[in-house]
Amino acid sequence: MKRIAALKRRLGFCGCVALTAFVLGGCAALGGIMGQMYLMTSDEEVAAGLQMSKEVPKQYKIYNNSTVTSYVQTVGARIVNKCGRKDITYHFAVVQSEEVNAFSLPGGYVYIYTGLMKSMNDESALAAVLAHEIAHVVARHAAQRLSSMYAADAIQRAILGDNPGLFGQIVGGLMTEGGLLAYGRENEYEADDLGQKYVYAAGYDPNGMADVLRKIISLESGDPGKLGAMLATHPPTTERLRRVEAAIAAETKLTNPVRNATEYVRIRAMLP
Repeated sequence: MKRIAALKRRLGFCGCVALTAFVLGGCAALGGIMGQMYLMTSDEEVAAGLQMSKEVPKQYKIYNNSTVTSYVQTVGARIVNKCGRKDITYHFAVVQSEEVNAFSLPGGYVYIYTGLMKSMNDESALAAVLAHEIAHVVARHAAQRLSSMYAADAIQRAILGDNPGLFGQIVGGLMTEGGLLAYGRENEYEADDLGQKYVYAAGYDPNGMADVLRKIISLESGDPGKLGAMLATHPPTTERLRRVEAAIAAETKLTNPVRNATEYVRIRAMLP
């Protein structure tokens, strides 16, 4: 109880922190009771995400071009304005890597790779990728994974700095098999579904997400090495595309949907 009180004082938590357990069939938390895990509070999630975001530059090369980063942040903010979770602050950064990928951490930290940005043709595709990652945050997929992988005390000690290596270890294996971001297909489908709704609500051409998925399908057969961990952690892309195309067909067509190809091409030319 002293540790929980300290956590509340240092992070400004309101109410009871991580005392509620709920049953998940067959899921066991490390150090917990078989069949149970605790559900992180939103405050814990943000605190854990902050600590993990500090580890990202140690293991990933961040592309610090202010113009490119500002552009990504602007597009991301437009999506956030239409998303279903606004109780947290979202952060966007660009990872310098030829890999075609993107990821998000608990609490609203979103990263997109230069390799993925260079493979896209317009802003609507960028918006779709960011919307997918924002949807993971909204649905708290990473927070749920973290809650299932570690006991409450382990996460709280890491947040307090008593176990500084834990978050570094987690970030190091983010997208490996069994890693934090190795989501099941239902999580990925949910992120596609929610992301598509955010893109549409923000006025972007909903075909942007379909364009991204078609590019991934092309790489799967032509240059799979660029996809890295995405192939191992995502459901079949053809099925994702089928679902997205069905959602687009069911939507009322937008008048003058945003693609913004000219500006995007200008930004893309700045990438290494």
